Amino acid sequence: MKPSRDFLLFLESPEGSSLLAEFVRRPLRRGQLVSSPGQSDNLVFILRSGRVRVYLASEQRELTLAFLERGDVFSTHTPAWIMATESSEMLVIDARKFSSFLTRFPAATGAIIHVLGLLLSHTVDLVETLVFRDAPQRLAHFLVAAARRHNHREGESWAVPLHFNVTEMALLLGATRQTISSALNEMQRQGIVSRQVRRQLLITDMTRLESWGSTEG
Repeated sequence: MKPSRDFLLFLESPEGSSLLAEFVRRPLRRGQLVSSPGQSDNLVFILRSGRVRVYLASEQRELTLAFLERGDVFSTHTPAWIMATESSEMLVIDARKFSSFLTRFPAATGAIIHVLGLLLSHTVDLVETLVFRDAPQRLAHFLVAAARRHNHREGESWAVPLHFNVTEMALLLGATRQTISSALNEMQRQGIVSRQVRRQLLITDMTRLESWGSTEG
């Protein structure tokens, strides 16, 4: 069960229609900035469609914390930058109103816990991989984790749905697009992975892919 998605379904149901009316719909174009550090607005938003990127930025580099998708909940009052990576729509409400809402519907706290858990898990994993792994190792580690999470076996192979394009994977892994693309091509050349359909990767040799992502040896 994914609490955040269930919460959005509730809002869009007849039962939740009165609550949905308290939110403001805000369309986003690709590349539009949702919020930045130090912004005075203190809003909570629910992503209704599309995808937005949450990241930290300095003059030298950017570090992606997560990509939020339909049903995910986040706040504009954070030290992170938030930008739409495709045409999207979000539901926005003042944070104080949302807090009042949570006191009336405590079950909705699952939505917050889901996203906080997502961000914490990815941040810890990102710190570990940036410190101990180079970019090809980070890619291998990412693909292995995705395969284990989806657990979709096709004989001896693992089918991994790719919700990210190469550019987004590079942003998520703290690497350049060229580096990730080159690593993927090398994995295919060695027969470790293959791309048979769009947005899906087939891992044909999990043992070797795990070896690629290992920090030992």
